[in-house]
Amino acid sequence: MRDFIKLIPYLRRYKKYIALNVIFNLFGAIFSFGTIATIIPFLSILFNTNEIVADSIPFELTKESLQHNSNYLLSAIIQTYGKPATLLFICGFLICITLLKNIFEYLSQYFNIPVVNGVPKDLYNATFDKILHLPIYYFTNERKGDIMARMSSDITEVRNSMVNSFTGFIKNPLYIVIYFAGILIISWQMTLIILILLPITAIITGRIGKNLKKALHKAQHLQGDILVFIDETLSGLKVIKVFNGIGYMQQKFKSNNYEYYKTMNNANRKHQLAHPITESLIIITLSFAIFYGGSLVLKNDGSMSAEGFITFLLAFTQIVSPAKAFTNSFYGIKRGAASIERIEKILHAEVQILDAPNAKSITTFEKDIEFKNVSFSYTKERPVLQNISIKLEKGKSIALVGQSGSGKTTIAHLLPRFYEVEQGDIVIDGISIKDIKLQDLRNLIGIVTQDSILFNDTIFNNIAFGIENADEAKVIEAAKLANAHDFIMETPLGYHTNIGDQGGKLSGGQRQRISIARAIMKNPQILLLDEATSALDTESERLVQNALEHLMKDRTSLIIAHRLSTIKNADQIIVLQDGAIVEQGTHNELVALKGAYQRLHSMQIV
Repeated sequence: MRDFIKLIPYLRRYKKYIALNVIFNLFGAIFSFGTIATIIPFLSILFNTNEIVADSIPFELTKESLQHNSNYLLSAIIQTYGKPATLLFICGFLICITLLKNIFEYLSQYFNIPVVNGVPKDLYNATFDKILHLPIYYFTNERKGDIMARMSSDITEVRNSMVNSFTGFIKNPLYIVIYFAGILIISWQMTLIILILLPITAIITGRIGKNLKKALHKAQHLQGDILVFIDETLSGLKVIKVFNGIGYMQQKFKSNNYEYYKTMNNANRKHQLAHPITESLIIITLSFAIFYGGSLVLKNDGSMSAEGFITFLLAFTQIVSPAKAFTNSFYGIKRGAASIERIEKILHAEVQILDAPNAKSITTFEKDIEFKNVSFSYTKERPVLQNISIKLEKGKSIALVGQSGSGKTTIAHLLPRFYEVEQGDIVIDGISIKDIKLQDLRNLIGIVTQDSILFNDTIFNNIAFGIENADEAKVIEAAKLANAHDFIMETPLGYHTNIGDQGGKLSGGQRQRISIARAIMKNPQILLLDEATSALDTESERLVQNALEHLMKDRTSLIIAHRLSTIKNADQIIVLQDGAIVEQGTHNELVALKGAYQRLHSMQIV
């Protein structure tokens, strides 16, 4: 039941459809039992056991009232039209209630379909929305392949197992209850025997279900491992081939895949074990009921008629099918619950970088950006930044240089709040960035990263990313400034050419120029350039560098660079080492100091 409750929050918006589903299933169950109950008068006529009843009695939901009034109605029809016509009437009645049963069953499914398809849709939307809002550091601790597995196979499992099983979880108990009510009216003694023995079936299936959930949880985790491994393989194919690692990767994949194979075999065998156990226990229960009911018929004391006994058996056999289906639904809920738990690890992940309660809205800044004694670390064991203080005046440019791991990119990532400052503060015009609306803060910033991040879309949409109804003339202008227009026009469809997954149809330099054009198109007040020209050839680098220098004249720029030749004209250069500032000044000043910067500079000249 706890696993069923996990599904309820995702079903609330579909309560109207669920209510209709319950109502139509209820009527379907009533008319379904009606098709069985019709057998009693049919058999009584064939075996000539019906009693002629002259008067009716007040209707009550008791065996005596139902039997007496049914016999009265049947007697009236026989006396008026004869037995052959009565049989024809019973057959016509059977056809009508069967049609009604099927109509109600169809209507129940008709209104269930929006639930079955709607819950996965909502899960996809909620999970994707949560991923977009989760902080960057969340994904450094999670594997991309495992997240993809949760959004694909786990949500599919929720749809196929849990939501579909939800239908059976509603329908089958209704049918079981209606049929039990019917057989209780026919013979409460035989029904009591069944009620005593059936809980044994429930206990056994419950234990199997608990073990099944554990096995499925392990299988889904292993499936995530496989997707992670495939993602890493696709990303590293060049390295795998050059270093002759194909055999190693094949062996590792086969090992992971075989472990998943064994786990799924274990889970599926447990699932399949439920069917024969359930059916065997039901047949054992039915056998006891048959023995007892047959004894009552043989006594011939009126406590059980032959046609009542046959109808009871037929009604009970009709319980077997929904009981087995309910067992399947039970295991389906278990399968889906394991997937829900994995999905909820994303949905319930804490989003710590949020707008402050009284966050201010800004559209521009007037004076400066200041890092005040900023310290930061990704892990407690190793600090990345130590007491960093930087003042970047509006319209000026600051370049950050230093060896890899010195904290340059981290400084750039703190400004748009990809990560939260641990100690100290970053302020814009005296306002802490924590007190500025996150969207407004990021509206001020444009970024070009070392690794070009492009989308499987057209060149136009990549340059105009985030801008609604972008002007094509402005897109072309941005491309020209980034030295991208000429090669774009050489593609088959120009600006409307699709560039493939991660821009795979373009060269590294072309991808970087598209990224620069995207930053230019946004026309931001603050530029973050993280190795913006590193992927360009010498000629393209010079052209793009000139364009960037022209662009930065009216903008505030924070530049990260390994190539010191690209930052000679920066207003200030800050040299970082082990997360601390060791030197700062202009290019000429730092060269004259003959310190860390001069060593880096001389190494690149050589």
